[in-house]
Amino acid sequence: MEGRRVRIFAAFAIVIGAISWVVASGFKDTMVYYKTVPELKAIGVDAEGRGFRVSGHVVPGTVVKSDDGLSIRFTIEEQGQQMPVSYHGIVPDTFKEDIDVLLEGKYVNGQFAANQIFTKCASKYEGQEGGEYAAPQSST
Repeated sequence: MEGRRVRIFAAFAIVIGAISWVVASGFKDTMVYYKTVPELKAIGVDAEGRGFRVSGHVVPGTVVKSDDGLSIRFTIEEQGQQMPVSYHGIVPDTFKEDIDVLLEGKYVNGQFAANQIFTKCASKYEGQEGGEYAAPQSST
């Protein structure tokens, strides 16, 4: 009876260990680190092929769209440092020059190969200059 308990406990420990390993390795593969342009450039070669999120401001005059509209190249800038970006996919309608963007993708050969582009929402959600938001009024 005691030997059977030990075998059941050992099997249970192996199953729990295997599940933990699968979860941990899957989490590591899907984990995306947020970096600034200067941080990503400072990492350099060690960043090659790894997934990151990086934000920056689209430099005016750098946006070049392909004829089919599914590829785009541009440069982002943050803290005085610039990084070229390439993207292949459907470009968000809100994407344009001179806006802030958040990119998700990989750092490859000194440029950022984005697989997702997130643009900042329009300023319709921001308060007027010098204005204040009014507190909601109760209808009771």
